[in-house]
Amino acid sequence: MRRLIVQVAAIILALVFAPDGALAQRVVLIGENDAVVNTDRDYTSGLRLSFVFDDFNRDLIAGKAFGLVSPALLTFGAPGGSVRQQFEWIALAQNIYTPDRDTRGNYTPGVDRPFGGWLYTGFSIAQETARRQLDSFELQVGAVGGNASLAQAVQSSFHSMLGQSAPVINGYELRNEPGILLSWERRWKVATDFGNGFGADIIPSLGFTGGNVFTYGEAGAILRVGRALSTNWGPTLIRPGVSGANFVSPDPAAPFWGFSLFGGVQARGVARNIFLDGSTFVDSPHVTREAFVYDLVAGAEVFNQAGFLASLAWIHRSREYTTQARAYSDYGSLTLAYHF
Repeated sequence: MRRLIVQVAAIILALVFAPDGALAQRVVLIGENDAVVNTDRDYTSGLRLSFVFDDFNRDLIAGKAFGLVSPALLTFGAPGGSVRQQFEWIALAQNIYTPDRDTRGNYTPGVDRPFGGWLYTGFSIAQETARRQLDSFELQVGAVGGNASLAQAVQSSFHSMLGQSAPVINGYELRNEPGILLSWERRWKVATDFGNGFGADIIPSLGFTGGNVFTYGEAGAILRVGRALSTNWGPTLIRPGVSGANFVSPDPAAPFWGFSLFGGVQARGVARNIFLDGSTFVDSPHVTREAFVYDLVAGAEVFNQAGFLASLAWIHRSREYTTQARAYSDYGSLTLAYHF
């Protein structure tokens, strides 16, 4: 695995600095925050910037990167038909987690979840088959903790910009450690055509994520109603969460512009969540994790065949630990994608 990470890192650097000008076709920015419900607790903020390569004839290095890691892509049982592939470089991403009322300064071990952050980079690869099945694999590597993840610095700066009190940590945080995450997912698309490009589809999914940051199995489904739905695979949220793999599959038979209204659910059986269970190698604050968590998702998206996308989603997450102040948490997610 270490050798694989080094090889992929070398290819990513080549993609960025290649003298022949290899460029990503799309840049994707995802921002998530619980400010939309005026809270500052649990999963409070997420940001992910990535670059997508989906034309391997134009970008040969991206094609080589996909070929290098493609053995990790599980495509068994795929239907016959056309195949489209994609390589996505996660350039920079960060998740921030805090206890409830994070300016108190006094926290109760075993009751209040610890401060923690996840700063990472990585890549994902995906393959669509016959426009009916999408398989993906993702690797994330980075740093967990309060200082190493820059969570404390980012949140304090954000609070200062808004004229709010900075979080008071007082040592109640995860210890710094390296993190790794591997995810496999499969999605299916079952569609109904209403005519003139309008239709509906349902996208069920199954997946597994493992590592010292998160370990869980997942199952879910997204229902969409709109136009040109064959163009993509629905919303992509920051893990853990629903993911359409930022996949775009231009369809000459569909209208150039499309949109959807969507809603769905993802259920997870959770074996590890470092932000609840505590640090892996040393003692740290922790709480008692719930073994079963679900997300309800609703939102809207607008997109076109060239790869532009704007998506807004609302996520309602069930209780994640037994002493959680409320039985749920809510946050919003905004995704913007631009095609070069």
